[in-house]
Amino acid sequence: MVKVKAFPKHKAPVLVSGWSPDAGETGWQVVDFISKRLSAREFADIEPTGFFTLGGVDIKDNICMFPESRFFSSEEKDLIFFKSNSPSAKGYQLLNLTLDVAKSFNVQGVYTVGGMLSMMPHTTSPREVVAIFNSPRLKADLAAYDLKMDLDYRGTPSMNGFLLWVAEKRDLPAAGFLVNVPFYLADRVDPRASKAVLEFFNLRFGLGMDLGVLDREIEIQDRKIERIRKNNSFFDQQMTKLESKMELSHEEMESLLDELNRFMD
Repeated sequence: MVKVKAFPKHKAPVLVSGWSPDAGETGWQVVDFISKRLSAREFADIEPTGFFTLGGVDIKDNICMFPESRFFSSEEKDLIFFKSNSPSAKGYQLLNLTLDVAKSFNVQGVYTVGGMLSMMPHTTSPREVVAIFNSPRLKADLAAYDLKMDLDYRGTPSMNGFLLWVAEKRDLPAAGFLVNVPFYLADRVDPRASKAVLEFFNLRFGLGMDLGVLDREIEIQDRKIERIRKNNSFFDQQMTKLESKMELSHEEMESLLDELNRFMD
């Protein structure tokens, strides 16, 4: 069920994971960004059989997007990356297989990344990174970083939360790093959210990554949304409410999202 293609040499690596779908595609964006900048190499994958339904396959730009669960390695930084679609069945088994691979390479900690939907404008900056832990010791180890650690949240269970739980049962310290994403960017990339998490990883692991490309993506996204505001009074009114920290009704949220999708692409 797990296909190992190579055996990278690691000392005491940290596993960094991201799941899709995710608000702002934050998890995958962060994992992809770091692994590409570090020239991380794929070394294993989990076969999708039994974890994903055959009811349909996503198609993007006329390309079939099949589910994947892949591992990448950066020996230089002693990091292992895991990116996966969220399973539609046997999630507990998939998480245990993931940690089986991690344990076989002496992983000493697990970090998982995700987005949280929020009633805020996309221009909110800097974005707070919320950290949740399965280990008081790991929380203490990260206390010096600019992380929000007083989250009181009850929402839909996610693979990020389940991974922390399974890791705790496997005696692995784990942390989840979550960043707010505007509800209207839930199905789009949110570069501000990705940048906030990547800034933390830069500090934590001394990665020295240039994040300038994200600044350019932020600028492009801001210009597109600003153009919609100038040409659509309803859209502008709703954005003004968000900037004033006002709540939108369900109908207003749906209408704003419809207008964004109609003019954004």
